[in-house]
Amino acid sequence: MSLIARIVEHLRGRLEMPERRSAMRSSEPWLFVAIGGTEHRARDWSAGGVCIETFRGEAAIGEILSGTLRWHKRERGRPFAAEVMRIEPGGVLALRWLDLPERILDEMDARQE
Repeated sequence: MSLIARIVEHLRGRLEMPERRSAMRSSEPWLFVAIGGTEHRARDWSAGGVCIETFRGEAAIGEILSGTLRWHKRERGRPFAAEVMRIEPGGVLALRWLDLPERILDEMDARQE
């Protein structure tokens, strides 16, 4: 490997962002998240937040969104508040939970086992 290739490889490794999530992510069971009257199936979720891929609303990084979440289409949605952490093209929206009842957090822990 040439000197330039080694330098580029070294710099590339230093620029990669380390994983900062402390909560384990899961994609099953499905979590349904409703924001602004539109329901989305989560791509992945954890006790720390959620990522959805079908968001078509308006949002800005740092904005606080509220809505409801549920595990099954037949159950009543439970309220949440979350901060927008990331927005990507195609409707990808990453949220960090700000206000989840302890009961929901306990359910998330139980469903990830």
